Amino acid sequence: MRKNGTSAPSSLTAFNEIDETSAPRIQPRIYGGEEIKNGILGGFAVQVFRKDNLVCTGTLLSPRHFITAAHCFENSLQKDFHAVAGRSDEVISRTLTRKNQLIQVRQHPQFSKKDFIGDIAVAKVQYPMKSKYIGYALICSSQIFPHEFVTVAGWGKNGRPSGATNSLRTIKVPIMAKKECERRIGRAMPPNIICAGAFKKRTICDGDSGGPLMFRKEVCGVSTWTWECGQSKKPDVYMSVRYYADFIRNTMALMGN
Repeated sequence: MRKNGTSAPSSLTAFNEIDETSAPRIQPRIYGGEEIKNGILGGFAVQVFRKDNLVCTGTLLSPRHFITAAHCFENSLQKDFHAVAGRSDEVISRTLTRKNQLIQVRQHPQFSKKDFIGDIAVAKVQYPMKSKYIGYALICSSQIFPHEFVTVAGWGKNGRPSGATNSLRTIKVPIMAKKECERRIGRAMPPNIICAGAFKKRTICDGDSGGPLMFRKEVCGVSTWTWECGQSKKPDVYMSVRYYADFIRNTMALMGN
């Protein structure tokens, strides 16, 4: 990736949750990355569309809830968004016979993109996303230390020509110590962030926003910011899922199943 009424069916499996690799049971585009099948990753990566444009990546936590970046919904109407699960290649949205609309979106109440605070949101879809190709990530319970390697995934730009569809990609990058992160970025950073990357020109890019940073089969970060796609001078910035775990769980409970 590079960084950036009729009765309803019980799920969307028949028309937009198909992949060739079953997701492992988890109780449990990245620039410079490698293609991966969603099922191999865990089956929890979600494509987030505004109208027919793939704008962000998300992480499924339950059949109807996923987390992504709060800035994905800036200056937009909730009714314009829908999500697709269980796919590895970018879906051509206009060909879908039915779209799984977002019926609730809650950005963190302290969201401030410029301050790197609260850039996380919980979304609920209209229909459950359930099939043998789909999995659900665990909310992070692990502390991550500098120099440990994590996996980041998304459908962001990866250098392909404009208009070309993307595939799910991953990179493995090291966690950066906060002091070094602040030195590289040139500003103080809040306690809710994770810095990772500045490693072999592997970065997140446009469309990767909201995608998962995974550690030990848990989602521990949400992709938030990159300095420049494919440049390793500065690390990428992620919201810490562990830091925002109470917000995520409480919001999911308020939204209901």
